[in-house]
Amino acid sequence: ISKVEVYYNRLVLSNLNKFKKKLINATFIDLTRYGKYLFFHLDNGYTLISHLRMEGKYRYTKENYRIKSTSAVFFLKNGYYLSYDDTRKFGIMYLCKNEEVDSLPMIEKLGIEANKVTLNDEETLYSKFNKKKKIKELLLDQSILCGIGNIYADEILYASKINPFTLGNQLTHLDIKNIIINSNKILQKAIELGGSTIHSFHPSEGVDGKFQAVLKCYGKEGEKCPICGSTFHKEFIGGRGTTFCPNCQINPNLKKAIGITGPIGSGKTTLLNYLNSKGYYTISSDEEIHKLYLDENISKKLSKILETNFNYQDENSKKIVRKILVNNLDKKKQVEDYLYPILENKLINEIKNHNKIAIEVPLLFNAHFEYMFKKIFVITINKEKQISNLSKRNIDTKNMLKLNNNYNYNKENKDVVLIENNGDLQAFYNKIDTFLD
Repeated sequence: ISKVEVYYNRLVLSNLNKFKKKLINATFIDLTRYGKYLFFHLDNGYTLISHLRMEGKYRYTKENYRIKSTSAVFFLKNGYYLSYDDTRKFGIMYLCKNEEVDSLPMIEKLGIEANKVTLNDEETLYSKFNKKKKIKELLLDQSILCGIGNIYADEILYASKINPFTLGNQLTHLDIKNIIINSNKILQKAIELGGSTIHSFHPSEGVDGKFQAVLKCYGKEGEKCPICGSTFHKEFIGGRGTTFCPNCQINPNLKKAIGITGPIGSGKTTLLNYLNSKGYYTISSDEEIHKLYLDENISKKLSKILETNFNYQDENSKKIVRKILVNNLDKKKQVEDYLYPILENKLINEIKNHNKIAIEVPLLFNAHFEYMFKKIFVITINKEKQISNLSKRNIDTKNMLKLNNNYNYNKENKDVVLIENNGDLQAFYNKIDTFLD
């Protein structure tokens, strides 16, 4: 090193004059890494510690060309230049003696490297994760596992089927094992593919990482989960954008409601009213959807989707819309895809605010709302009684049956409780009582 120029003084945490003085005439002899820290080993007994943070990167070039993001340049005696560029200026450098490295607070606190953690570390991690903090925050805590950033935290949790809002003290030993296995697998794959290139960051000029092409979860808000078909959610944890699948990654703090579903005319409202009499806070999704229909902005959006003027307060308009939904499954799906996320947010907020709550959702499984419920009461009914129930309503029974003919439920879902409603009302109530806590 023949010369050092620092254009952004806050880059260097150690004394700047000493930093420059000790580097001149020193030679880089090795480069190592631990977690997110790079260690440039010098032949004069010193180590240059570098953390790239969000967007820092090095350029090794024959020409010295400073760009807007260049924070420092090392002039080398072989005629080359080592430039450090950092658009956001979050990166840091620190120079110290070799023997001082391990005792530096920023190094001493580092945990196990995430791409080198093994199943032998399970008990250690189980103990360190045993906190009342969200697992997403704990994964980003470099004092527990170092080397995991926001992208990889989301990917590891998705692969491990752990909700990012799960508290550390709620994790099982199996969860810890899955985190260990998937941390190794995902980080190794990311290293092989050169990392992830996002819109504001490239590893170096003209070089793109390839891992973003195989991301399963991160950055896919609003897209469908390839495993279960649910819509990926995005929320913020500790100020970091967090993407997850609510069904594959169940939030144990949310799964406390009773869900009620079944085909049209099966007795869902009857069951809901019965639970209300038992002290449950109850919500009818049908009623919530009807409230949405009255919202002017939502009504306009639905009119655009259906390509007809939709006025929920006009009976003729409602008949036209029902006919469209019965005969055009694509339009029906577009309407559901628009309304379900709005309804979903409403239901989640209600569940958070009530400990004893029951919610009727006619197409619960189609909407992928399973994750909200500790129990899902699925009402079964024979066709004769179903038609008898519908005939008591002032509706077109034939069309309503056709509109509901794709009703289904997940027979493999362990939270499903089948409740037959082919007898009298008291028999129905008795069956419900059997399954209440």
